[in-house]
Amino acid sequence: MKTYFPSWLRQTFSVLLWGLTFYVSGLISLKFDDPGSSIAIVWFPSGVAVAAFLCARWRDYPILIMTFALMTVLQEEAWQSGTLFVTALGYALLAMPANVLIAWIVRRFSRVNDDLHVILLWVCATFAISLLDALLVGGGYAIIHGLPVLNTFWNGFVADVTGIFFATTVVMGFMNKRSSRIAGTLSNRLLGGLLLVLLGGATWFIFGYDAPWLMTHATALYFALSCLPIVLAMMLAIVWGNRGGSIGLLVTGLIVIHFTDQHRGPFFISGLSFTESLLLALSYLSAAALLTVFIRVIRRSTNRFNPDTGRLAGNGVLYRLEPNAGIFVWENDLSSLLGVIAPEEFSRVEQVLRRVHLKDRERLRQHWLAPEPGRNRSLVFRIKAPDGEWLTLVDSGGIAMSNAGERIIVGNWQASQYHLAIQE
Repeated sequence: MKTYFPSWLRQTFSVLLWGLTFYVSGLISLKFDDPGSSIAIVWFPSGVAVAAFLCARWRDYPILIMTFALMTVLQEEAWQSGTLFVTALGYALLAMPANVLIAWIVRRFSRVNDDLHVILLWVCATFAISLLDALLVGGGYAIIHGLPVLNTFWNGFVADVTGIFFATTVVMGFMNKRSSRIAGTLSNRLLGGLLLVLLGGATWFIFGYDAPWLMTHATALYFALSCLPIVLAMMLAIVWGNRGGSIGLLVTGLIVIHFTDQHRGPFFISGLSFTESLLLALSYLSAAALLTVFIRVIRRSTNRFNPDTGRLAGNGVLYRLEPNAGIFVWENDLSSLLGVIAPEEFSRVEQVLRRVHLKDRERLRQHWLAPEPGRNRSLVFRIKAPDGEWLTLVDSGGIAMSNAGERIIVGNWQASQYHLAIQE
């Protein structure tokens, strides 16, 4: 029997999970802390916040903003050593509008079915909004506290951009549940596991192994070796899909951060200041993240799809529907689209419609029960899979036929390349 959790409980768990992720990413960011800077030189929570606002419903934004602000205050020591809690909370809230605005721009202006446009819009919005945020918030903070304005502005800008590029890429890769179903065969999983081991070993060796001879006599080779983890991470993204790419980035990032905190690795060479070495390490992680994003775009673009519906190529799952009796007969295995299901749960029209999103339910009912005879029509709709995920499918079920005097509808379901925005 499937366990049912009330919507308020699921929402609470989701907010707490986002808050925990935000808090942990902040602790990791502090590993990059520059003692000579008044603010962190990288801030991964910004990327977590952008990912949350990209995924959440609009009505959940206020509780997410307050949760993230509270987590920011808990990470800081200033309010514990004399600064008022309200003051610290106010500074934390000032950082939220930039993350919300980046997510809103992407959701509002991105073109459906155009992944490259979405990515370029996200990159441009991140640069523009982070620049404005660093100028207004960072500059204002510097003036109020008598700090160097240019240095504070630059550190704030770098912190936001690098944090968003890396953390948003990692989190959004894990949020893509559908990729786990199409990830593939046992051989792909084994190959991905081997690549992951090689990635971890190579990154640990390159950034953690003390190689004074390389640093002194073969600096160019030492820098070139740092490209190997990125290549392995790209290969993992190809073999394991979106989640594989995020796992690769996470492993690489944690190892680089660990040894950066110890002032070790190919970026800590003589002649560079601590801040310059940190900027090289951050640029390295940001470049790896952006390459992973474009690998995802390339992988998705290799699938042929209908530009109007996003329907992927293939036969899909065929069905026959008797509209008078409301009975479905599925010719293929529905689990290829929806995951593990009990066939009897999709044997009648009303059972299926109960899983369809409320805004699509009546359109799909009319699509089935009032089709144009002999004409195939496509309808994009959202349906909740047994694991609770909302999937976007395309129904081609407008062909009405007669079988022994009984009217039947023949059609199929196929996966759509994109998810429609769900705003309950």
